[in-house]
Amino acid sequence: MKFNLVVATHHKTGTVWMDGVFKTIAGDLGARYVAVGSGNAKFDKDDEGPFVLLSHDSELGDCASLLDREDVRILHLIRDPRDVLISAMHYHKASRESWLHEPIPGYDNLTYQRVLHTLPTRLAQYIFEMENSSASTFRDMLKWRYGRANCFEARYEDLRQDTQLVLWQRIMTFLGLDAQEQAAGSRRFWQNSLFGGLSRLGNRHVRSGATDQWRREFTPDLAAAFLERYPGLLQSLGYETSDAWALGLQEPVCNGIFSDLRDLALRHVGTIGGLVRGLRSSGPPALRPASGGLDTSASSIAGESAWPASGGPLTSRWRGPSS
Repeated sequence: MKFNLVVATHHKTGTVWMDGVFKTIAGDLGARYVAVGSGNAKFDKDDEGPFVLLSHDSELGDCASLLDREDVRILHLIRDPRDVLISAMHYHKASRESWLHEPIPGYDNLTYQRVLHTLPTRLAQYIFEMENSSASTFRDMLKWRYGRANCFEARYEDLRQDTQLVLWQRIMTFLGLDAQEQAAGSRRFWQNSLFGGLSRLGNRHVRSGATDQWRREFTPDLAAAFLERYPGLLQSLGYETSDAWALGLQEPVCNGIFSDLRDLALRHVGTIGGLVRGLRSSGPPALRPASGGLDTSASSIAGESAWPASGGPLTSRWRGPSS
């Protein structure tokens, strides 16, 4: 390894995916692997390496200074906040993570998950989620220091569709991996990707993994609630140039239990598709020679966000630790 590596993600932006990829890459390359934010992982910011460090929320705390080290290369991953909201809400309704099941004094002693299940409509559930745990994710993505010369800025959506590993090879080249290391890295990326060797079957962290889920899930009311609370967020992260995306939304055909049944059916369809792909795939596409310069510029971060610096009253307590 030419450089020590830092992989910085956010809640529901592919953390579990990147954890699987880089944990195995670190093992192949004989590097120490540390997942910061997992609750008990400790890391010395002066560690000389070789190491691969994954941050679950891009909050490195006392270790933040290592991002500016000359021997460190960074991969930072973000995701469309609308899909983060959808993924997080459904995950938090079903997950066994301990923080979701801890009663909160002052809120009728309910847990985060219990609140979600007691809310009467899908809209109310999404609003609760966007005002609490996901609010922290949105702020974390926005306050990340974009424009670092040693950081490759990537989007979950682009990697999710990178079935030919074109973007992934650019990332590996930027991270300083040589030809042999890139071959191992491509294999591990393929094995841990939903379009490759990874199956949704039995994976509690993966509900869908699809991109642009918001196009079928967002209603006019949900879009209005989102824009009211987070004006300018999508533009700041480079996902939209205006609020025109909200104009063509329609009310969903399915609601309530029928919507839940639809989601269940879609999950099973995805599982079957993953199994079929697994049977017919023999491995990642062949590596291609790197070509041209690397575009490592940050997503456009234009101006200051107008939305509040803090989310709902439960945000600091119910931000969610990982995934």
